[in-house]
Amino acid sequence: MTDYLTVNGKRVAVEPIEPAALYPDEHGGAARYKIKIGQRFHRVGYTAVIWQAMSVYRDAQGLEHATLVDEAGRLDRKTLSASVLLDRSQYRLI
Repeated sequence: MTDYLTVNGKRVAVEPIEPAALYPDEHGGAARYKIKIGQRFHRVGYTAVIWQAMSVYRDAQGLEHATLVDEAGRLDRKTLSASVLLDRSQYRLI
């Protein structure tokens, strides 16, 4: 099911995020990362800023993180864990 929201005066589709097992790699196995470079997110309740995944990595404990950049200005960056980005109560995939 697709949800819609208004971002900067434009209606944007918000797709549900599925578990990594549903993102198969080229060999049919589970994807290496749950977050893909280029995916766009917005924080729930703050639709004015769109964040784009610029890099994805695993830390020393094996936890996945994504470095995000503000799509509009490209100056603001932040790093979040995949668990935060995949929590639909905090972020939505656009």
